[in-house]
Amino acid sequence: MGYLQDTDKWLDAQFEALMKEALEYDELKRNIREKILESYRNGLNAREQAAPPRKFERRHSPRRFERKGS
Repeated sequence: MGYLQDTDKWLDAQFEALMKEALEYDELKRNIREKILESYRNGLNAREQAAPPRKFERRHSPRRFERKGS
């Protein structure tokens, strides 16, 4: 399952709990804020673990093409 599908399932469960009054509005808001913060931190960690960008070096000088018969 993808990230957005997982998020949708989690949100559906949160809203269902709110409608059944098993969860209050303030709790729901706190849960959502925690989820967003967790996602933000995961993004920071992923960026730190990513390989540094590769530098590409030319293997040879560019070719020059001349017209024949000039």
